[in-house]
Amino acid sequence: MVDCPRTRPRPPPMTSVKSSSSLLWRGSLLCLALLTGCTAIGPVPSVTAQVTSPTATAAPTATPRPTEAFEDPPSTLSIWVPWSPQGVTALNELIRAFQSDRPAATFAVAYVRADELRQTIEQAAAEGKLPSLFFAPSTWGPELLQAGMIRDLADQPVDQVRAIVHSLAWSQVIQGDSVLGLPVQLDGDVLYRNRELAPVPAATVEGLVESSRGFRGTQVVGMNLDYGYSTIVPFGTACGGQLIQPGSLPDLQGALGPCWLALLQELSRAGPVAFNSDLDREAFRSGQAGWLIESTELYETLAAELGQATLAVDPWPIYEASGEPLAGFVWSESLYFRNGMEPAETELAWEFATFLLSAESQQALSSPVGAGNLPVHAGNFPLVGVYGQMYQALLGGVPRPLDPPAAEIAEILERAARAVAVQGTSVEIALRRALEELADV
Repeated sequence: MVDCPRTRPRPPPMTSVKSSSSLLWRGSLLCLALLTGCTAIGPVPSVTAQVTSPTATAAPTATPRPTEAFEDPPSTLSIWVPWSPQGVTALNELIRAFQSDRPAATFAVAYVRADELRQTIEQAAAEGKLPSLFFAPSTWGPELLQAGMIRDLADQPVDQVRAIVHSLAWSQVIQGDSVLGLPVQLDGDVLYRNRELAPVPAATVEGLVESSRGFRGTQVVGMNLDYGYSTIVPFGTACGGQLIQPGSLPDLQGALGPCWLALLQELSRAGPVAFNSDLDREAFRSGQAGWLIESTELYETLAAELGQATLAVDPWPIYEASGEPLAGFVWSESLYFRNGMEPAETELAWEFATFLLSAESQQALSSPVGAGNLPVHAGNFPLVGVYGQMYQALLGGVPRPLDPPAAEIAEILERAARAVAVQGTSVEIALRRALEELADV
């Protein structure tokens, strides 16, 4: 998994970057291996990212092997990957397995820092030097396609892939009739817990609030809550519906709106509320908060700072008023195809990408001592420890919209949340104001 920048604030738009004599992408790419057959050419440079290996030792299943011999002329696929050193090693092992039946295929694999990936892609695209394939968050897909950087895969045999991939993951590569890429791993928001501060999970929202009251008079809180759009919108599932449907205004009519605002009001009693900030993350990382709603992408960082024995991922608590659990947004890391590839390169890229989605490859990549990816394959994977906890939490999540609503709509929802959670406004008044503002959109 990748320690990515915070995902809650809406990302800046993809913009074209003029080439210069000293482009960032030249400095940020570390070529890890050029594989011909099964031999790495050149030394593998050290990677400075601090990654703590999980203690779990579950071994992946037998190394997957392709099923048909590859007889096309030699071809090289270049791949950019922002994973940890262990993740890159796991990917290279799968490449060797792929090559065992396709010795003509060669791979140039390069590591790109996760926090430089977006700018690196933009600048390389400006010089026409994107790789054949690259891994990136699914939320970038629409802008990458609009900018002409990636290839629409709708003309490929995607039905075969859709049949084996979890629907949550598949939703992250579909935009209208376009297929933006192929999902490779699940990511999303989960509920982290510091076992030293909160030894017992909170089964309900009321239980979470009650546990938080035990910290009164100390410098610790139950939670620092971030009520930004991407955190609070998925909570609508606890009220029996999805707050926002693609192409529609938020559904605050009927029972959903009052239930959602009442939930935000009750949960706010667990600790201080902020909007689109890092206060919640900072409090948890410094041992000043018992719980944190945050991305699975941050797991390795949190485990390194707090200790694996201290860090837990809880099931989402149940909202008593509805009997349904809270949920978070779910997205994927996807594999994108460079636009403009020759047919032979596209064919090899498709074959390798679908090889990564096989049950065997997904099991290998999910090993805690390897990439630690959360699989997108719809099969039953016996993930252990915190990886299993994260995976189960995501399976009940809400697909993150690839076409998010206008900023104006997000601001209306956040104002309603601020009214009930911070300003003490009643649910009825906050709801009426929000409906009036939505009517003018």
